[in-house]
Amino acid sequence: MTDRHADRRGLPRWHPSPLVQSAITTIRALGWSVMAVSDECSCASLECEPPDCSFAYTSGLHLGPIPELAVYGLDARTAQAVLNEMVDVLRWRNWRTLVEHEIEFTIDSIDSTLRLIELVDKSDLLITNELFPDAAVLQVVWADDHGAYPWEEGYSLEVRDQFIKGVEGVGRDVGPRVISRSTGPNRAQRRKRKR
Repeated sequence: MTDRHADRRGLPRWHPSPLVQSAITTIRALGWSVMAVSDECSCASLECEPPDCSFAYTSGLHLGPIPELAVYGLDARTAQAVLNEMVDVLRWRNWRTLVEHEIEFTIDSIDSTLRLIELVDKSDLLITNELFPDAAVLQVVWADDHGAYPWEEGYSLEVRDQFIKGVEGVGRDVGPRVISRSTGPNRAQRRKRKR
Protein backbone atom coordinates (compact mmCIF):
# COMPACT_ATOMS: atom_id res chain seq x y z
CA MET A 1 0.00 0.00 0.00
CA THR A 2 1.46 3.34 -1.00
CA ASP A 3 1.30 6.39 1.16
CA ARG A 4 0.22 8.93 -1.47
CA HIS A 5 0.24 11.87 0.98
CA ALA A 6 3.53 11.01 2.71
CA ASP A 7 5.27 14.06 1.27
CA ARG A 8 2.79 16.57 2.76
CA ARG A 9 4.86 19.63 3.57
CA GLY A 10 4.06 21.27 6.89
CA LEU A 11 2.86 18.04 8.49
CA PRO A 12 5.03 16.74 11.32
CA ARG A 13 6.10 13.10 11.15
CA TRP A 14 5.58 12.41 14.86
CA HIS A 15 3.76 13.82 17.89
CA PRO A 16 3.85 12.61 21.53
CA SER A 17 0.04 12.63 21.89
CA PRO A 18 -1.51 9.39 20.58
CA LEU A 19 -4.62 11.27 19.42
CA VAL A 20 -2.60 13.80 17.42
CA GLN A 21 -0.36 11.04 16.06
CA SER A 22 -3.45 9.15 14.91
CA ALA A 23 -4.64 12.27 13.07
CA ILE A 24 -1.20 12.65 11.43
CA THR A 25 -1.33 9.04 10.25
CA THR A 26 -4.84 9.54 8.83
CA ILE A 27 -3.86 12.78 7.09
CA ARG A 28 -0.87 11.05 5.49
CA ALA A 29 -3.04 8.15 4.30
CA LEU A 30 -6.22 9.97 3.24
CA GLY A 31 -5.31 13.65 2.89
CA TRP A 32 -7.35 14.88 5.88
CA SER A 33 -8.81 13.71 9.17
CA VAL A 34 -12.18 14.38 10.79
CA MET A 35 -12.41 14.69 14.58
CA ALA A 36 -15.87 14.44 16.14
CA VAL A 37 -16.49 15.55 19.72
CA SER A 38 -19.78 14.54 21.29
CA ASP A 39 -21.26 13.01 24.42
CA GLU A 40 -20.29 9.55 23.10
CA CYS A 41 -16.86 8.94 24.66
CA SER A 42 -14.65 6.32 23.02
CA CYS A 43 -12.30 5.97 26.02
CA ALA A 44 -15.09 5.29 28.59
CA SER A 45 -13.28 7.37 31.20
CA LEU A 46 -15.14 8.97 34.09
CA GLU A 47 -12.99 12.07 33.65
CA CYS A 48 -14.43 12.83 30.20
CA GLU A 49 -16.96 15.64 30.15
CA PRO A 50 -19.32 16.00 27.20
CA PRO A 51 -19.20 19.30 25.31
CA ASP A 52 -22.03 21.82 25.57
CA CYS A 53 -22.67 21.29 21.86
CA SER A 54 -21.42 18.37 19.73
CA PHE A 55 -19.07 19.36 16.92
CA ALA A 56 -16.66 17.98 14.35
CA TYR A 57 -13.76 19.48 12.45
CA THR A 58 -11.15 18.61 9.87
CA SER A 59 -7.37 18.61 10.05
CA GLY A 60 -5.13 18.61 7.00
CA LEU A 61 -7.40 20.18 4.36
CA HIS A 62 -5.54 23.47 4.33
CA LEU A 63 -2.44 21.64 3.04
CA GLY A 64 -4.39 21.66 -0.21
CA PRO A 65 -6.51 24.46 -1.66
CA ILE A 66 -9.37 24.14 0.86
CA PRO A 67 -9.52 25.69 4.36
CA GLU A 68 -10.27 23.51 7.37
CA LEU A 69 -13.96 22.95 8.13
CA ALA A 70 -16.02 22.72 11.32
CA VAL A 71 -19.68 22.00 12.04
CA TYR A 72 -21.61 22.30 15.33
CA GLY A 73 -24.77 20.68 16.62
CA LEU A 74 -24.80 17.40 14.68
CA ASP A 75 -24.21 13.89 15.97
CA ALA A 76 -20.77 12.42 15.25
CA ARG A 77 -21.76 10.26 12.25
CA THR A 78 -23.78 12.98 10.54
CA ALA A 79 -21.08 15.59 11.18
CA GLN A 80 -18.40 13.36 9.67
CA ALA A 81 -20.57 12.67 6.62
CA VAL A 82 -21.29 16.40 6.20
CA LEU A 83 -17.61 17.37 6.41
CA ASN A 84 -16.48 14.63 4.03
CA GLU A 85 -19.15 15.62 1.50
CA MET A 86 -18.23 19.29 1.91
CA VAL A 87 -14.68 18.46 0.86
CA ASP A 88 -16.06 17.06 -2.40
CA VAL A 89 -18.25 20.15 -2.89
CA LEU A 90 -15.37 22.55 -2.29
CA ARG A 91 -13.17 20.75 -4.80
CA TRP A 92 -15.59 21.90 -7.53
CA ARG A 93 -16.98 25.15 -6.12
CA ASN A 94 -15.04 28.22 -5.09
CA TRP A 95 -15.31 28.49 -1.30
CA ARG A 96 -14.56 32.23 -1.40
CA THR A 97 -17.60 32.82 -3.59
CA LEU A 98 -19.82 30.73 -1.30
CA VAL A 99 -18.70 32.73 1.75
CA GLU A 100 -18.60 36.23 0.25
CA HIS A 101 -21.93 36.00 -1.55
CA GLU A 102 -23.63 34.11 1.31
CA ILE A 103 -24.75 31.34 -1.06
CA GLU A 104 -27.01 28.61 0.30
CA PHE A 105 -26.51 25.07 -0.98
CA THR A 106 -27.55 21.51 -0.15
CA ILE A 107 -25.73 18.20 0.15
CA ASP A 108 -26.97 14.62 0.46
CA SER A 109 -25.75 14.04 4.04
CA ILE A 110 -28.22 16.37 5.73
CA ASP A 111 -31.77 17.45 4.94
CA SER A 112 -31.16 21.17 5.37
CA THR A 113 -29.72 24.11 3.48
CA LEU A 114 -26.17 25.07 4.40
CA ARG A 115 -24.02 28.18 4.42
CA LEU A 116 -20.31 28.70 5.00
CA ILE A 117 -19.03 31.41 7.32
CA GLU A 118 -15.54 32.35 8.47
CA LEU A 119 -14.76 30.66 11.80
CA VAL A 120 -13.06 33.05 14.21
CA ASP A 121 -13.06 31.20 17.55
CA LYS A 122 -10.91 28.13 16.86
CA SER A 123 -10.46 27.18 20.52
CA ASP A 124 -12.43 23.92 20.17
CA LEU A 125 -10.28 22.63 17.30
CA LEU A 126 -7.52 21.18 19.48
CA ILE A 127 -5.80 18.90 16.95
CA THR A 128 -5.97 21.42 14.11
CA ASN A 129 -4.60 24.10 16.44
CA GLU A 130 -1.77 21.78 17.49
CA LEU A 131 -0.78 20.81 13.96
CA PHE A 132 -1.73 23.92 11.98
CA PRO A 133 -2.21 26.92 14.31
CA ASP A 134 -2.45 29.43 11.44
CA ALA A 135 -4.93 27.47 9.30
CA ALA A 136 -8.01 29.26 8.04
CA VAL A 137 -11.25 27.57 9.07
CA LEU A 138 -14.80 27.78 7.71
CA GLN A 139 -17.88 26.83 9.71
CA VAL A 140 -20.63 24.88 7.99
CA VAL A 141 -23.91 26.29 9.33
CA TRP A 142 -27.19 24.44 8.81
CA ALA A 143 -30.65 25.97 8.75
CA ASP A 144 -33.51 24.95 11.05
CA ASP A 145 -36.67 23.19 9.80
CA HIS A 146 -38.07 26.52 8.58
CA GLY A 147 -34.94 27.45 6.61
CA ALA A 148 -33.76 30.11 9.08
CA TYR A 149 -30.16 30.46 10.22
CA PRO A 150 -29.09 31.27 13.81
CA TRP A 151 -28.50 34.96 13.05
CA GLU A 152 -31.92 35.41 11.38
CA GLU A 153 -35.27 36.39 12.83
CA GLY A 154 -37.48 33.37 13.48
CA TYR A 155 -34.70 30.83 14.08
CA SER A 156 -36.47 28.09 16.04
CA LEU A 157 -33.58 26.29 17.77
CA GLU A 158 -31.78 27.09 21.00
CA VAL A 159 -28.30 28.63 20.98
CA ARG A 160 -26.89 25.40 22.46
CA ASP A 161 -28.26 23.39 19.51
CA GLN A 162 -25.74 24.95 17.11
CA PHE A 163 -22.98 27.23 18.33
CA ILE A 164 -21.90 29.95 15.94
CA LYS A 165 -18.16 30.48 16.28
CA GLY A 166 -17.73 32.55 13.16
CA VAL A 167 -18.62 35.71 11.34
CA GLU A 168 -21.67 35.76 9.11
CA GLY A 169 -21.61 37.92 6.00
CA VAL A 170 -17.90 38.58 5.62
CA GLY A 171 -18.57 39.56 2.02
CA ARG A 172 -20.35 42.75 3.13
CA ASP A 173 -18.42 45.98 3.34
CA VAL A 174 -18.32 46.39 7.12
CA GLY A 175 -14.87 47.92 7.27
CA PRO A 176 -11.61 46.30 8.27
CA ARG A 177 -11.53 43.80 11.10
CA VAL A 178 -8.33 43.96 13.07
CA ILE A 179 -7.54 41.20 15.54
CA SER A 180 -4.71 42.16 17.83
CA ARG A 181 -3.57 41.22 21.31
CA SER A 182 -1.97 44.62 21.68
CA THR A 183 -3.83 47.32 23.57
CA GLY A 184 -1.36 50.08 22.82
CA PRO A 185 -1.31 52.68 20.06
CA ASN A 186 -1.50 51.57 16.45
CA ARG A 187 1.38 51.89 14.00
CA ALA A 188 0.39 55.39 12.80
CA GLN A 189 0.25 56.66 16.37
CA ARG A 190 3.67 55.16 17.17
CA ARG A 191 5.21 56.79 14.07
CA LYS A 192 3.69 60.14 14.97
CA ARG A 193 5.20 59.90 18.48
CA LYS A 194 8.67 59.18 17.09
CA ARG A 195 8.61 62.36 14.97
